[in-house]
Amino acid sequence: MYDDNATNPIKEIYDERSEGYDDSNNSLHVRQAQEYIKRAELQEGETVLDLACGTGLVTLLAKKQVRRGRVVGVDISNGMLEVARRKTRQQGLDITYIEHDIADLSGLDLLPQAPQEFDVITCASALVLVKNPLCAVKHWASLLAPNGRLLTDVPSERSMVAALILKEVGVEIGQSLRWDANWIESAESLRKVLSDAGLEVEQVYTSEAYSMVDYKAEDGPEIFEKTVASPMFRNFGERATRDKAKALFSRKFEEMAGEDGLVHEEVRFYVGIARKPTIL
Repeated sequence: MYDDNATNPIKEIYDERSEGYDDSNNSLHVRQAQEYIKRAELQEGETVLDLACGTGLVTLLAKKQVRRGRVVGVDISNGMLEVARRKTRQQGLDITYIEHDIADLSGLDLLPQAPQEFDVITCASALVLVKNPLCAVKHWASLLAPNGRLLTDVPSERSMVAALILKEVGVEIGQSLRWDANWIESAESLRKVLSDAGLEVEQVYTSEAYSMVDYKAEDGPEIFEKTVASPMFRNFGERATRDKAKALFSRKFEEMAGEDGLVHEEVRFYVGIARKPTIL
């Protein structure tokens, strides 16, 4: 992600989103966490590292599955971790939470005993936020036990129509998205990162549609206002460039409409499941 400091934009964004995160996007994150746990096939006693654990959606469910197994959650946002810790206390669970950049965990004492190896590592909705995905996944693979498995995801190309348009708008107004999704062209893009990191890819699949929305072509201005109200995209609504950004967004939004006059959006993710080769 970024350096651990107070000016980190991702840290600030998620600190602000923390209290309402679980209920945002029609509880997409809650449903995604449930899907992760189903696919992870966790066994009692396994150790789990949940990266970008946020409010503990995956972390808490994982602990209930592995029971006596150790579960560690890492996130760069103290606000998100405070929510996770509160929920953990309320549910009487024992989970270790660490505030840190997930891209590089070198030097952290993640487990109370050596070796620092996990049976399962999960990273939901955050790989796209990492500056160098391949380097990050290679590092995560080093923390897996032999035959340990990693689950992570990236958004499909049509998951966030507004973000796609803002990326183009940004070129003309001197702004940029808070993440780089240019490397994602298809599900194969995720497969390649996992494979190049030295993992054996078991499966890369497209998730269910967490939401399906049809917008009218003329809805562009309204969608722009709603989008830039979010801390994730607020930089596109800055006073100096707001009017130009809105006009560009509205035009591009209209151009995106199909023959039926609608802009179709399906929020889906490419999800990868990979294993660390067994050392012979």
